[in-house]
Amino acid sequence: MNGRKRRPRLIAAIVLLAVAVPAVGQAQARGGVEGRVLDPAGRPLASAEVSVDRPRAGEPRAARATTDADGVWRITQLEPGVYRVTVNRLGYRTSQQDVQIEPGTIARLSIVLELVRFTLDSLVVSGVLPSISTTDAELGTKLTIGEIALLPTTLDLRQLIALTPGARPDHIWGGASDQANSYSLDGTTVDHPGVGGASLLPSPSWIETLEVRGLGAGAEVGGAQGGLVEVVTLEGRNVLEGALRSSFESHRLNGSNLIPGEIGRELSRRWELDGHVRGPLVRDRLHFALFGQVIRHGELVLDQLSGTSGAFVSQSPSLQDYRWLAKLSWKPGAEGRDLVQGSLMGRRQDGERVGQTGYEDAAATDRLRQWNLTGNLTWQRSWSLQSLLTVRLGGFVAREQFDPYNGFPVPGIELLTRVNPPRYQNAPFRTRGAPSSLGLTAMWTRRGQLDGVDHELKLGGEFTLGAWDFARSRNGGMTWQPLRTLGFDPVAPATWAYGGAIPTAWGGEVRLDSDVRNAALFIQESIGLLPWLRLNPGYRFGWWSGSLTPAQGTRFTAVRDQGVEPRIGVVADLDRRGGLVAKAHWGRYHQPMFAVLFDRVEGAGTYTDEEIWSYLGPTVRTSSEAFTLAQRDSLAALGLFRFEEVDRLDQAGQVEKYRQPYVDQAVLSLERAFGSRWKAGVAYVHRRNREMVALVDRNVASNYTVVENVLIRDRFGRPVYFGGQPLVLEKLAISNEDILWVQELLRQGLETGMAPSTLYAPPDLSAAELAALRYDPDFVLTNVPEATRRFEQLQLRLEARYRTWWAGASATLSTLRGNMNVVTGPDDYTTGGPGPWVRLNEQYNFFGDLNNQSRFEGKVYLGGVLPARFRGGAFFSYATGDRVTPTMLISGLLTNYALSVPRTSNPAVSDTLTFHRFLFRQTTGHRIFVQPRGSYRFESRASLDVHLERSFPRGRGEVALTVDAFNVVGDRSVTGIENVVNTVAAVFDSDYGRVRSRVPPRTLRFGVGVRF
Repeated sequence: MNGRKRRPRLIAAIVLLAVAVPAVGQAQARGGVEGRVLDPAGRPLASAEVSVDRPRAGEPRAARATTDADGVWRITQLEPGVYRVTVNRLGYRTSQQDVQIEPGTIARLSIVLELVRFTLDSLVVSGVLPSISTTDAELGTKLTIGEIALLPTTLDLRQLIALTPGARPDHIWGGASDQANSYSLDGTTVDHPGVGGASLLPSPSWIETLEVRGLGAGAEVGGAQGGLVEVVTLEGRNVLEGALRSSFESHRLNGSNLIPGEIGRELSRRWELDGHVRGPLVRDRLHFALFGQVIRHGELVLDQLSGTSGAFVSQSPSLQDYRWLAKLSWKPGAEGRDLVQGSLMGRRQDGERVGQTGYEDAAATDRLRQWNLTGNLTWQRSWSLQSLLTVRLGGFVAREQFDPYNGFPVPGIELLTRVNPPRYQNAPFRTRGAPSSLGLTAMWTRRGQLDGVDHELKLGGEFTLGAWDFARSRNGGMTWQPLRTLGFDPVAPATWAYGGAIPTAWGGEVRLDSDVRNAALFIQESIGLLPWLRLNPGYRFGWWSGSLTPAQGTRFTAVRDQGVEPRIGVVADLDRRGGLVAKAHWGRYHQPMFAVLFDRVEGAGTYTDEEIWSYLGPTVRTSSEAFTLAQRDSLAALGLFRFEEVDRLDQAGQVEKYRQPYVDQAVLSLERAFGSRWKAGVAYVHRRNREMVALVDRNVASNYTVVENVLIRDRFGRPVYFGGQPLVLEKLAISNEDILWVQELLRQGLETGMAPSTLYAPPDLSAAELAALRYDPDFVLTNVPEATRRFEQLQLRLEARYRTWWAGASATLSTLRGNMNVVTGPDDYTTGGPGPWVRLNEQYNFFGDLNNQSRFEGKVYLGGVLPARFRGGAFFSYATGDRVTPTMLISGLLTNYALSVPRTSNPAVSDTLTFHRFLFRQTTGHRIFVQPRGSYRFESRASLDVHLERSFPRGRGEVALTVDAFNVVGDRSVTGIENVVNTVAAVFDSDYGRVRSRVPPRTLRFGVGVRF
């Protein structure tokens, strides 16, 4: 603990020593200038770029700043004299004003920017210049409407995150998947209270700015274990303006990366209509903005059931997506001190045959119905340039359901395989989800000088209340799970039996009713210690709680915690003009509370086990026939149902010493400006996840017996090959519960025969050791010190801004190592279950290079105005492949496990003995990494996307024809494979190694738009 406390001091000391050499004393008292930038209605303009220069030619640039949410900017430590203040802001005409700086005084300005027509040409020409912040230690990226409009058009806002160095749409700076990211829409948090990540985001064409933050962020930023994505939508102004655009794409015009024999999907068609109108309702007082979007989307999915190579499913997935946004801005007083803004956003999705993999017939797919409503209200009050209060209230409510096409009473038919099970008749489950959230934030900003030292203080708090109700119910109460045999016909139950039995699945249901609370108080200071040195200490105190309401019972608090987040930043302006700036930052960032952190608390009853029972009775009459649980149990008493195995999903435990997960982050950077148009930087990022949460069996080591060098066979007794050799597991953990149960069957004479080729217990166990075996699970929900994630990244950045074009480039080297992909529970949600701290098999080979991260990534993007009224942009990216690891899923029904044992009569000769399948009833579904994690790497991939449009002026507006080309280079790199080595797809083959996804193919999108 003492080491943790010393680390911020050590980093600060290193930086202070490193930059102390260029320090020089002040020859005379310096002055400064501050101001506020407003629009013609008197509303503050954020993100305006302010430069302060000497007006005489040949004198060097003095300083730069960016206006905050209240339009305020401040530049100090200027030599006395005459300066020219230049203000640039997208959509407004550039303003210049001269000011006299007096020794020891701060000049004050109020600048009103004149509106210009919101056309792309004006946006590019008015584009902001690159600047280096000398007031805080934060690094990030910001995209404006002008840049977004010139980039290849995306329909998913998250794709814009890819322009950030070292970040991906769902994986920002090594964060534990999208759950680690926080999303803000017009200042209101829109994080999902159940699983994390964003609940709803607007169309990219509605965005004024998108900023990705988190590296070196101050105490006012919470929940940035990955990154904070701040989205600000367009608002109304004093001119009536709008746009309407439509785009279309079809697989008939595109290439294809789908290859027969693989598993995959691609776009078949997409049509979009997107528009907005905004302007004044009461000039200078009340402004509105209205937005709407419709998307109709279809996919092609390779048919894996018909056996026809290259065929697509007959009824492919389709989706209709409707979004709208209404926004009002009101300036109630003539003094311009108050601003009130509010918005309401909605979305509805209707999907048919969604989620297909190609292994389902049409009746076994899902119908999606989803809606979302999000609102926020913001009040800003400024008493002066030095004092600002912002209060925000906002939240959302949503409903989502996946319904079966044949109704809830009809059971599905799902062939018994661990991965890619072919499905017929009906979907196995239906699901319901209902997230909601309501939050309040307030922040007071105070700027000024204290004892001659420049200060900026941010003081505030936030509180969010969220809820997540989720249910997954098995259709028909059971699912028929026959083995795929020759002659199998899903509509003929007489063909389902194998060995006189038909497996059936029961349980595996989920019911979660949760509430979460996230609250914090924070204080962030920015102190100008010296003309060239600034210190940014911050302190955030948070508290979190999660509650559950069981199906039969009353609501109870499941987990709660509180903690501090110290943060310290140092900024050194090495040439005292913002041209060479060194920064250092250390901080702690806690994960916000969401339901997946505590859904396994004892008493919630969230999960039920998934059990396999074989039906041994007469042939069922129809494929839609189903048994109730009571009928199954009564038939089991008559020997007509037989319990086979269970996938343990219901484990839960008492909470013990729970602490909220967090990440410790250190950032070092050096930024250099070259003139007023170019900026370059280098940064080093180190992140370490701590206090990750999981369900833990404190007796896990003693509850299993480990055997070594286990031979893997398929259900027919044939060797499973991996890498051209029979697969042999170095270690396999067998539950003592199964060993003791098989021994009890032998004692009772219920398991007879004692076949010499069958093992009823691990052979190395003596009689005394066998008698001493115990199975005594002791489950607790707690933090796991052994759970780890460590991320390091070196970033290089380059940025240029000119009046008619802009460009940027980045290169990153990254490492991400650990044993958990996420911050809670299983490190891979696709496997289900409680995770590796309960399932000993899942700990073998589980440390190594984690997926979803490339060793090297390079990105280049540019855009601008071209001759003949053309304009456009391009984005090129290159990345080395992600890591992948072969795995195996345990199943006593589908896999045989054997040992090579020396023969007693002749030790020089070995016999192959097979474990009795009942020894794997309780470990069904456990995942084992066959090799150390990250053993293999996908091939490198490259992509070039291009946007081009032609403008045709028409009166006060313009018509534009657009074309977007994606993956111009035609890359076909593999991005995903089936990595389960014993995935049986039919009687005599396996899915292991089959391609599941490739880089999206070469695609063309045509569009037309009108702006006025």
